[in-house]
Formats: sequence, structure tokens, C-alpha cells
Amino acid sequence: MNTAVTIALGMVLGYAVFQWGGVVRSDQHIWLFVLGLLAMAQGVGRARRDWAPPPAPALCWAAVLLPTYVLLQVIPLPLAALRVLSPERAAAVDTLASLAAQLHSASLSVSPISTFRQFLLVCGYVVMFLLTRELTSRCADRRWPMVAPIIAIGTLEAALGLWQSLGLGLYQNYGGPGEQSRFGTYANHNHYAGFLEMALPFAIMYPAVVLRRKRSGTQSGLARPLVACGVWATAVTMLLGIVFSLSRMGFISALFALFIMGVLAVGSRLGWIARSKKRSWCAAAVLGGTVLASVLLLPGKLILRFAQVATVQGLIAEGRTKLWTETLPLIKAYGFIGCGLGGYETAFLRFKISAPLVTDNFAHNDYLQVAAELGLAGCLIVGALAFGVVRAALRGVVASRDQEERYFALACTGALAAIMLHSLADFNLYIPANAMLLAWIAGAALGNRVPAIRVNGGHREPSHKMIAGEAVEVASRY
Repeated sequence: MNTAVTIALGMVLGYAVFQWGGVVRSDQHIWLFVLGLLAMAQGVGRARRDWAPPPAPALCWAAVLLPTYVLLQVIPLPLAALRVLSPERAAAVDTLASLAAQLHSASLSVSPISTFRQFLLVCGYVVMFLLTRELTSRCADRRWPMVAPIIAIGTLEAALGLWQSLGLGLYQNYGGPGEQSRFGTYANHNHYAGFLEMALPFAIMYPAVVLRRKRSGTQSGLARPLVACGVWATAVTMLLGIVFSLSRMGFISALFALFIMGVLAVGSRLGWIARSKKRSWCAAAVLGGTVLASVLLLPGKLILRFAQVATVQGLIAEGRTKLWTETLPLIKAYGFIGCGLGGYETAFLRFKISAPLVTDNFAHNDYLQVAAELGLAGCLIVGALAFGVVRAALRGVVASRDQEERYFALACTGALAAIMLHSLADFNLYIPANAMLLAWIAGAALGNRVPAIRVNGGHREPSHKMIAGEAVEVASRY
């Protein structure tokens, strides 16, 4: 059952990815419906004792409050309440009332339809988050198959993007009259790179797991090295896909993820990447050499794109700094409650100064846009959720006693680090496929720190890889 649900989740993610990253609204209804069916299938007929232990109360509350808060922004409220919660929104409603019939209620969101669409998407992300956490905790002995769909989809996307860039010759004309219009199945190279940079750490770490597993009696001596080399080949394909996407932040974020993984691998206790400190430092040197080679062998087009922002004038000409600066007054105006998730485009029109004829749907900075749309209250909810996930991933790296759990936590940490950095200059979290992948990784990072439970004759027992004392300790901690 767990395998079937994992495959179904992979198909949902793959469908969203291969449909322009899930941005087509008519297709969103399909995979949201399937996610709902999977959630019901997992819950029907299962006793409470068969579920994994719940996460920390703060995480539970954050997962529940996030969609509730977004829905609250859609519900019409009396004008008296609106003036208390969002004076800026109340002033806009009063202006409309002076031009038309008197209004007695209005929503907190400046664009209720857009916010309700985002509410449905947030519900889908939360379902993905909870399902992957549950599946990872129930399959801790086989946690790596949980991310096999991520590696497979990332490899297909990278291979398709490379074929488009090199095989079709479109890469040669990037930025000119023949500008490449598709990157893999994405319409934007930054979002394409954003997906690959989150999948890359798992393709890097899984071969290390394979090579360190004990050889079974019937297994060929070449089986493990061949599997490891095959998966590492997918990692190289993803890295090349990021490089030839010509996404500056995608490339920087991928290197940042590798850097964080290398620091944690060498600096964590026991030096567990290799069996000795000498081998650990050798592994770090190989990783550093790979990163250095990636920098030295950059395509000329990508180097030119970095050169465009190498000066202050070039950075300003890029346009995003002006966008960020003009977003700050919007955040201040809707400070506590926000202008409504998905309402940035509508609310920003009043504060936009530069390029008045250009419509900006996104702030090109997930942090600024979330602050503008959800306000301080929403940021606290999102921050609590993010803090809990990152904390669980880091504790899995530095405190776990199980080798495969540490490897898995390291991959999750690298993926989270990559998207957190990339979000400073783009809106990857507003691309449904990328947000869904982040929810998958976040759920897996939390489930990785829960003791594996199997049902045996009606009794719940810890996995054979965890002694009873450790199972109780981890369960009480999370």
C-alpha cells in the first residue's frame, strides 16, 4: 500500500511538472483532486495506533493554521472589523463605496478569487506534506524509495532541457531573436533550475548509501558500484541541466547546497561520510574540486549573464532591485494581515513607480511577496513551519545514530538550503510543481526523524534498526 501511494504521489508530481510546472489552472484541479483521493485512501480504515507519532505542537498548529489563515482572507468581514484588521484595505473599500453602492462587508484580500485559488493550492501542498511525512515514517527502513520519483523526474527534466539547449541549437540564441521558449517542460529557466536544485542532493547522496550498505550473499560484487555510478550519472545530468539553463541563481543555489552538505558532512560528529578523518577530508576535497571545476567550465553565455550584474549599475538595470524597493511600502501598508495570498499584482499597482506600463505579477522574491500577501501574522505561521522542518533536517544530520537516516537528512538539508537561497531572487514557491516538491521534501525531512513503526499481531513495535530506547527518545522529541 505504501509503495502504491508513493508511486501515485510521484505521478501527481510528474503530471504537475510536465504541465508547464503546474501553472495551468485547468490542470491544477486534476492533481488536486487526486491528492484528495490519496489522502482519503490513507485515512480510511486505519486505527489511530497505526499512524506515526504527531510532530511538535507548533508544527501541527502551523500546518492547520496556514490554509485556515488563507481562507480567512477570502471571507467577507464587516467594515468595522476590516478597519481594525486592515486599515489600508478598508480605505480602498471606502473609496469604492463613494463611487458605487454602499458596501457593508468585504474580504481582507484585494483579489478574493486569486486568494481562493491559492487556498486550494495550499491545501494540496499541506496534503502532500502530511502524506510524505507519514509514508517516510512508516517506511524508515526503505526511506530512499520515497524520493525515487524525485530523482526520476529530475533526471528526465534535465535530459530534456539539455537536449533542447544543445541538440536543438536554441541555446546558441539565448537572449536574442531565437530565445529559448521552453526549459524542460517549464516556461522559465529559473523555475526549471529551481526544481533540479532540489532534486540534485538526493541523486548525490543515494550512491553513498548504496556503497556503504552491507553486501548480501546473493548480490554480485559489481551490483552496488554499478547502481552508484548510474545514480551519480543522473546527478551529473541534473547539474549540467542547471548550468545550461543559464539561471544565475539556480547555479549559485546548487553550489550553495553542495557547500552546506560538505560542511555538515565534514563537521558533524563521527566523521560519518567516510570511516576516517583522512577519508572525510578527501571526500571534501573531491567535492570542492567538483565545485571548482563547475565554476571554471561555465558556458560563456552564463558568464556573460553574471557579468551583467557584476556592477551596481548592472544590478539596478536588472529591474528586480527596483521591484523589491517598491514592494516595501506595500508590506508596510498591509503590515499585519497582508493583501491576500495571490493579491500582489492588484495591490502593487498603487505602489509601482518604475516601468508603469509593465504589470508585475510577482515580486521576484518569495520572502517579500509572502510578507506582502500574508502580513506579519501569516509570516509567523510560515516561519514556524519552516523553522520546524529545517530544525528536524539539521538534527537528523548531527544527532541521528542511524547511518541512512543521516544521509537522508543531509540530502533534505541540501535541498532546503538551495530553495531558501534561490527564493531571495525569484518566485519558485509560486510555481505549483516546485512548491509541491518542497512540501514533499519537508514532509520527508520530518518523517525521517520519526521511529519506524510496523504492526505485528496488533502491537506496534519499533523497527529492527532502532532499539526501543532510541524509539522512545525520538518519539518524545517530535
